Amino acid sequence: MRRTLFALLAACAALAPTSANALQIVPNTDPGGFYSTVPAPSSEAPGAVLSVQDVPAGVLDGVVEAKRFSYASTHPTGRTVPVTGIIMVPSAPWTGPGGRPVALFAPGTQGAGDACAPSKLIGYGTEYEELPVSVLLQRGFAVAMTDYQGIGTLGAHTYMNRFAQGAAVLDMGRAITQLGIPGIDASTRQVTWEYSQGGGASAAAAEMHASYAPDVNLVAGFGGGVPADLLTTARSLEGSPLIGAVGYAVTGLYEVHPELQQMVESTLNDAGVAWLHQGGSDCIFETFATMPVPDSSIYTRSGQRITDVLAEEQFRPYFEEQRLGTVAPDIPMFIMQGTNDDIIPAAQAREMVAGWRERGAAVDYQEDPAPLLVRMQGHVGPLASSFEPAFAWVMGQLAEG
Repeated sequence: MRRTLFALLAACAALAPTSANALQIVPNTDPGGFYSTVPAPSSEAPGAVLSVQDVPAGVLDGVVEAKRFSYASTHPTGRTVPVTGIIMVPSAPWTGPGGRPVALFAPGTQGAGDACAPSKLIGYGTEYEELPVSVLLQRGFAVAMTDYQGIGTLGAHTYMNRFAQGAAVLDMGRAITQLGIPGIDASTRQVTWEYSQGGGASAAAAEMHASYAPDVNLVAGFGGGVPADLLTTARSLEGSPLIGAVGYAVTGLYEVHPELQQMVESTLNDAGVAWLHQGGSDCIFETFATMPVPDSSIYTRSGQRITDVLAEEQFRPYFEEQRLGTVAPDIPMFIMQGTNDDIIPAAQAREMVAGWRERGAAVDYQEDPAPLLVRMQGHVGPLASSFEPAFAWVMGQLAEG
């Protein structure tokens, strides 16, 4: 798994031009017209299924049933919006305790454009998380993967918005029980799973479960490389191939707080505004290829780095609203973090875990102490190394429950 991820990063680095010109690496497909015909929710409750499309069982090796589906979810502004996703059921038997569980797979950073929807990319060799999904399937889990709000559907992607991501995961947990898949109903045990953006979504879902979706039979959660503090994380992105993710986050905040657009863009020069909006429509490999800059200060009027501007007092509340660690999950959680993560610093993960424990949550925390050798390896490496410890921990939770 580690080798595959590094190969993808190297390939993207090789594509990098010297300027931030648009480059489409991931085509925007619409299999069977599914995404263009997703209905807008009207009076449907969060988690209601809006549309379903059968997917060829061979979408991944060993899958006997797969469905794309859209479902209603709650936007941070309170309105109801459609979200798309996919569920896959394996031929592999479930050999663990009880009935077959479902992993609510919250993908890591995919990008912000509609082409980036994991439910489109899975099975086409362009979804970089096919490997962990495949391993979960091979070990008997059904896997449901959300596209999050605003990827593949109308509106901007609400990247790293705590409420939006938690709701997308939990409402998917509601929706999958209504698809008529044998063995998957309201009593089916569900676990949240994933890393990076997905680790944040998993953590948000755990924090929101008791208040937002206690009807979802969520029994445990795993989150790795969790960006619990967005401003700290944003600063660590400076000079990295992932600096364009700042564009994902800021344009996602515009979706919820439209007044923020004028506030932010008045601090940027014309090139900075264009750069920021490019991030709001790219997929991650395009971001790697076109958006890295040695220093984002070239895009501001003041000569400060963009991430320093965003940390100023007038912007701070918008980012603090997304902080994780202030609400105790009501399910046991396993958090894994790279000690030398150069993208999502370990200190803010430790702070989140401490906040949960102070509030009475059951949290197991582990760090991967591997040394930092090359840029981003400190973050990508634990994506691979966390899988087996997380899997063993989840199996232990299922055995106990």
